[in-house]
Amino acid sequence: MEKVLFLDSPMKEKPYGSMRIQEKFGFGPMDKKIGEYWAISAHDNGLSTIKNGKYKGEALKEVYLNHRELFANDSHDKFPLLVKINEIQEPCSVQVHPDDAYARRYENDYGKAEFCLWLDVEEGTKIIRGHRANTKEEFRKSVEEKAWDTLFIRKPVHANEFVYTPAGTVHGIEGKLMMAEVQQSSDVTYRIYDYDRKDADGNMRELHINQAIEVTNIPHVEPDVHPTIKMLEGNEVIEYVNEKYFSVTRYKIQNEIQINNLSYSLCLPLRGNGILHIMEEIMISKQALALLSRVIQKHIPSKGI
Repeated sequence: MEKVLFLDSPMKEKPYGSMRIQEKFGFGPMDKKIGEYWAISAHDNGLSTIKNGKYKGEALKEVYLNHRELFANDSHDKFPLLVKINEIQEPCSVQVHPDDAYARRYENDYGKAEFCLWLDVEEGTKIIRGHRANTKEEFRKSVEEKAWDTLFIRKPVHANEFVYTPAGTVHGIEGKLMMAEVQQSSDVTYRIYDYDRKDADGNMRELHINQAIEVTNIPHVEPDVHPTIKMLEGNEVIEYVNEKYFSVTRYKIQNEIQINNLSYSLCLPLRGNGILHIMEEIMISKQALALLSRVIQKHIPSKGI
C-alpha cells in the first residue's frame, strides 16, 4: 500500500497573479503570472497527478475513485478537498460561494467553505469581510447603486493571521499577499464586484448578482472560530479550525515529531526541509513548517452529486 502520495499539480494564470509562487517554492513556469497553484486537487478544472510509486502518472481523481483504501475508505463520491497557494498582486473580485444544497442543484458541484492563512502580506493590504445590508432588498439596492464603500466591510490583514469563510460569506482582497487555502473541492464562485476588470479579449468579466444575492448570508454573521495552540515534543502546533468539512493544523517543527494520522491528511509544506518516516504514525524531523488538513467524514453526505 502507498503510504504517501506526492503530486504534480496545475498552476493557473490569473490577472492578479505574478511569479512569486514560482520564486518562493522553486518550481513552475517563470514566464507566466500565476495566481493559483492547485497543490492538492482532484477537481476536473485542475487535476493533480501522482508522481511516485505504482500509481505514478495517474490522476488523483482516479486513484481516489479506484483505491478508496488509501483514503481511510472515505465515503465521499468525489475527493472532498482542494488545497491551494494563491498569489494576489491586485484586487481580486468581491465574491461569495454557495452551500452544498445550492451548488448541487444549480452547478453540479460541491458548495465551498474555505480557510485562508495569510503568508506574505504587503503593508496596507485589506480584506473585504462581510457587508452591512440587513435585507436582500437593501443588498440589491447597494449593488445597483454601486455603493461599495457603504456596503462592504473592510479590515486590515497581516501575515500569519487567518480567516474561515463558510458558504454565504462575502469576501475579497484589496492589496498584495500570498496565502495558503484549504477548501471544499469546488470551483463555484459568484462575483459581486470585479473592479471593472476586463478579460483578455477586452470584455468586462461576468458578474453573478442574482446568484450572489440568493446565497449570501444576510445579515452578515462572522463565524465564531478560536484557534488552539499547544506544544508537542518541543514543537508549536496550532489548530486553526475544526469545522464541518475539515480541520486545519499548522506544525512549526523544530524537533522530531510523531503525528497520529487517524483518518487521512493532506499536507502542504510551507517552508524549510525535513525527513518523513512512514510507520503507523507520521514522523517529521528537522526544521519545517507545514499545514495539515484532515478530512472530516462524519458530517458530510455520502451521496453523490
